Amino acid sequence: MRTLTQGSRTALMCGFALALLLVCAPHTPAQNATRQQPTEEAPAAADAASLLSQLNLSAAQVAQMREIREQSVPQARELTRRLNQARRALDESIYSDTADDALVEQRAREVSEAQAALVRLRAQTELRVRRVLTPEQLQTFRDLRLDARRQQRIRRRLERGLPVRRRDAPADPAPDARTLRPQRERRRALGRP
Repeated sequence: MRTLTQGSRTALMCGFALALLLVCAPHTPAQNATRQQPTEEAPAAADAASLLSQLNLSAAQVAQMREIREQSVPQARELTRRLNQARRALDESIYSDTADDALVEQRAREVSEAQAALVRLRAQTELRVRRVLTPEQLQTFRDLRLDARRQQRIRRRLERGLPVRRRDAPADPAPDARTLRPQRERRRALGRP
């Protein structure tokens, strides 16, 4: 059975979390003209508030997104609970004293179905959020999402002690030779120019 890796799960939930963050923000431009700075206690809410301010949502759009959130959050919780139960049941069936191939296969199907249901909900929620946005807001959202993914890649590479790739790095006219040297050495070791 193939299960999602931590990175895959993170990527999968990233879009869903972004959509939920978008609709969960406590402050929006339509409600509050002042923007709070991110705090350690609630960085996600502050980031979502910043995102909302960059999208310049109308009061009607904010109301629509709140409604989407109110409908999708309980479903997401239930599907997440179902997925966790299915994973526990699969683990128990694999590591029981008498492993039964048919039972393991059934439990694996249950995990797969629960994951698929969560992915469908995420996609439906993001589609509903997308339909609320104007074309200009959608383009801004795409740009912000791309930047967030780029920052996530940079953060992961830095955490692993790897150099930041030029395509992921912020625009820098003169890349540091120390950063490029390990990349060149790896390419040469692999027989690449």
